[in-house]
Amino acid sequence: MEADDLASADDLWWSWAVLADAERLPEGATTELDTDEHVLHYRLDDSWTSMQRIGGGRAVLWGRVADATTDAVAERIDVLAGAPDWAASDAVWRSIRVTRAGFLAWHSRDGWDTSTTGMFEGVVDLLGPLLRADPRIVGAARAGDTDSVLLKEAQGVAHVAAQGTIRNRLKVQIHRQMRDGAERDRGLPERPTLLARWARVTEPRLPFEHVVVVDEGQLLPLGDHLPPLPEAAVQSLTNVLQALHRDEAGDDSGAWLAARVRFDGARITLDRAFDTLPAWYAGPGPTLRALAWEMHQRTGRWRPAWASLLPG
Repeated sequence: MEADDLASADDLWWSWAVLADAERLPEGATTELDTDEHVLHYRLDDSWTSMQRIGGGRAVLWGRVADATTDAVAERIDVLAGAPDWAASDAVWRSIRVTRAGFLAWHSRDGWDTSTTGMFEGVVDLLGPLLRADPRIVGAARAGDTDSVLLKEAQGVAHVAAQGTIRNRLKVQIHRQMRDGAERDRGLPERPTLLARWARVTEPRLPFEHVVVVDEGQLLPLGDHLPPLPEAAVQSLTNVLQALHRDEAGDDSGAWLAARVRFDGARITLDRAFDTLPAWYAGPGPTLRALAWEMHQRTGRWRPAWASLLPG
């Protein structure tokens, strides 16, 4: 069962709103409309789901089916991985910081899509009772032909341009703390054997600096700048750094977030940043998603103080 098995966003939203207005929900279920964020919330026993309407015909649906997603599974799921920026709205972000979700889907003109493929077992069953409103009342509510305060408020949508302000402020705060922080010594050599061997074999002719940033285990060059090396040498250097990133990662202390290779014409060295953004790192800081992913690999005592600010 996948995201495209869901009813259309409009059908789900308006049937849900009509049932909420009429208080005709399954026994024990609760629902409410957040008129500031334009989100409908629904809870039944230990399962829950929320849906937000966003301008341009978009919508986001997220939540958790208790019997389908255990705590251990939910701990490993990043429901925002692969989601478009507009789907990672402030409402979604705040929600999943408090309660881990097991699924997330977003709706646009092309229908529903998701990055949590395979996680929709039970979701259609959870939403089924919310699709049972009288079609005539649903049509009137959708058209705005209603005296109900709730159904009039349900006409609202969140604006895409207004999303992300909280995350942006938090990202700035975390990056500032990373700039001011100090690295904890991991006892790694300044000139790793693998890198020194690469320099001997490649024999670079010109001095260079090469900085990489890590995004969920993938090494990316900082900006468009690459060292003055043949393409094959750049690729082999990337392979060396990827191997070092993997080999130098501690089981409890994690892996580095960024690194700088320096070659002065004779000697090559490697600087690493596990916890901070040093002076040599001149680019934008890692994304909150990338930082959260790395912190999840570490035990608590190896997480810097700023890690407590991360989502999830």
